[in-house]
Amino acid sequence: MNRLGRYWLAMALVAAAFATSVALYPRLPATIPTHWNAAGVVNGWSAKSYGVFVIPCLALVIVAGLILFEPTQIREDADNLKIRYYPTIVAGVAGLNAFFNLRMLMAGMGWHRSLPSDLAIGVGLLLVVLGNSLGKVPQNRMVGIRTPWTLRNEEVWARTNRVGGWLVVLAGVVMVGAGLMGLRMAPGLIALGAAAAVSVAYSYVIWRRINTGNGRTS
Repeated sequence: MNRLGRYWLAMALVAAAFATSVALYPRLPATIPTHWNAAGVVNGWSAKSYGVFVIPCLALVIVAGLILFEPTQIREDADNLKIRYYPTIVAGVAGLNAFFNLRMLMAGMGWHRSLPSDLAIGVGLLLVVLGNSLGKVPQNRMVGIRTPWTLRNEEVWARTNRVGGWLVVLAGVVMVGAGLMGLRMAPGLIALGAAAAVSVAYSYVIWRRINTGNGRTS
């Protein structure tokens, strides 16, 4: 399968975002909310003629950039990152943008549910997708938990990203739960920060154990 063919789902989600904007365009007022403050209060408006396409266009640029600069794994004989895992990650990013676009359009039509809570749900779902892939990606310099120790040793990479992947999934579940309860992203961000800290520390501990077992300490 060629490069673009691998990213069919991501491109379909970007197209869906554009299609949603076109379909809901007649039902929107002349100006729509396009920016919110930290409390979830609208503090920026745009004419719908271009405001409805801001997020789809941003999604197109982001996805195009991710495809153009897809990562190269360190060992070519390892499980193929470009074919098996990276397209799923890109699709997750495209899906999050499509979700944000729909949420913005619904706000323009008078949807009054808490925006920060909905954002927590969307970001949390993306973290679940990312975490599920994280534990499977081979060594590379773009995707995964990249510390000096994971990049030096393939076993450290595999074990660290496996543990880190589950922790990121857990942080995503916390964030989705917070959103469903009407809370903001703070609980999920705390869980994500803890996941990152534990993963980095774990990579160092595993690296030290492996090197000590091999008679090396540096």
